[in-house]
Amino acid sequence: MEQYSNYRLIHRQTLLENAKAICDFVGAPVMAVLKCDGYGVGIANAASIWREAGANMFAVSMPEEALALREAGVEEDILLLAPVANADILAELLEKNIILTISDLENACFYRENRGEHTVRAHIAVDTGMGRFGLGWKDRENLARVYQLEGFSFEGIFSHFAQSFEKGDKFTKMQLTRFLSATEYLAEQGIPVGMRHIANSCAALRFPETRLDAVRIGSGLVGALGAPAPLKLKRDVTFCARVVAIKHLEKGDTPGYASLYKAKKPVKAAVVAIGSQCGFGMTPYPDTCRFRDLLSEMKLLLQRYLHPPVVEYQGKKLKLIGRIGTQYTLFDATGTQLQGGEEVTARVSRLFPTQRRVMR
Repeated sequence: MEQYSNYRLIHRQTLLENAKAICDFVGAPVMAVLKCDGYGVGIANAASIWREAGANMFAVSMPEEALALREAGVEEDILLLAPVANADILAELLEKNIILTISDLENACFYRENRGEHTVRAHIAVDTGMGRFGLGWKDRENLARVYQLEGFSFEGIFSHFAQSFEKGDKFTKMQLTRFLSATEYLAEQGIPVGMRHIANSCAALRFPETRLDAVRIGSGLVGALGAPAPLKLKRDVTFCARVVAIKHLEKGDTPGYASLYKAKKPVKAAVVAIGSQCGFGMTPYPDTCRFRDLLSEMKLLLQRYLHPPVVEYQGKKLKLIGRIGTQYTLFDATGTQLQGGEEVTARVSRLFPTQRRVMR
């Protein structure tokens, strides 16, 4: 089984350099976001790297991620960025001293009724335009009512940007203004809100005014930002894959689905255990109907046509043969000494949390 598996090669020093560079650049406390298994790095690995870089608080998006960090021995504060609606899960999170998100008044009442003997440590989510979690930024009455509930330790308040990765900054600035309006109102009422945080990776690096009391950095660790930023980060998306077999093609052979490729001469083909299952050659499709998204997709498809994805062996790029398979794909190894059982390396466009990892 090991012979056919591929894995993500992680260079710890590269990620540590990214983390340290971010901490130095933003000049604000960093709350390291470790969702999606630490963005493919491994949640415990990512926590260790961020801790060494200077981050002393973590955030996750799923209850099991918070519990996994505690299981791994992480003692720092952990914020769960989504509300909880299950009493058994709530009890376990409270037992592990996880900081919870309050999304609305009903959610807060649920926590209060099911907290047992625990004091609920909480951050309040404010919806400033993302439209996912949080009390509305104009819903000042219910915002104030939440803070009046007993049984809570209110330690922070936050929101989330919807467009911080896009070219313009109009909507991002509007969301920031809305968020500050809500927090300033609470302050005027004599309500201490604790830590204010709204900036994600792109916002923290691109818009200094969004940094407030802390910033949340997730994808920045692996250099996977959605927009150009003033800080140069290194990408860590190298995959190693095994060559399962060597296939000798004759002139006229048409391997692969749809027979798109036709050999013009004898070819030494390497069958590599890599494909769309691990993100190789995948391009993101637009999930909206904006015309500019369609134009971006056309540009990506043109780039893919002109520069098909490759794998590398001893510094040589091996060209793709035919279509990319789900698990196995053919590459032209003519002129190399590549044999079955050896490894090739590749670049992938997505992070898959379940992928086997090797830390070096």
